[in-house]
Amino acid sequence: MSLTEKMAIKVGNNVKSVLNVSEEQEQIIIYGAINLFQIIFAVLWVIIAGWFFGVFYEALIFTLTVGALRKYSGGAHASSPSRCIIIGTVLAVLAGLLVNKILYILNISIVMLISITFIMFAFIIVSQNAPVDSAKKPITNIKIRKQFKKKSIFVIFNFSLIIIISFILRQKYLELYCIRLIESISIGVLWQSITLTKNGIVLLNKVDFVLRYIMHRKGRMT
Repeated sequence: MSLTEKMAIKVGNNVKSVLNVSEEQEQIIIYGAINLFQIIFAVLWVIIAGWFFGVFYEALIFTLTVGALRKYSGGAHASSPSRCIIIGTVLAVLAGLLVNKILYILNISIVMLISITFIMFAFIIVSQNAPVDSAKKPITNIKIRKQFKKKSIFVIFNFSLIIIISFILRQKYLELYCIRLIESISIGVLWQSITLTKNGIVLLNKVDFVLRYIMHRKGRMT
């Protein structure tokens, strides 16, 4: 049992004893607490790693972008919360380094061309594939699936507006931060869209398998 699950169960037990809720309500509270703690731990690790590698701003924007779109679009999942946090943190740092060390030297015209390409790719993939559910929690209701698809497209649309506004304001307010915001959002949208494709799911499953193997061997050695 992971740390997040232990903490969530403790919260559920405390709420049950204080408010005298039913078993079903307790399970709902525990489920919600698990999701909340996973989000908190994931963001904390991204903040720590991003600060350590000097890409705090870019890594955090990337993570928030991925999380906002993933809420409705679904996508490939790691086999455990801990591996999900590890993969997410590594990806956020790599995205931050890509933005901070490489893409920042590009002129704004190329940056916008890249962003438009990534956003258009995301619109196409989300329209075709979203939502991508998991075997443990399949979405069988057609209406809900349509709602999630529409909300996923709406999220991308909102990110497009943020990119356009950042492009317009860049010369007046903190140009470097606006450009890095545009690039971080674009890469976040791109990555989350990739996790909706068959190749993206296969790639993430392979990474998850390698991490599971490493952690299993490390556990046997200790």
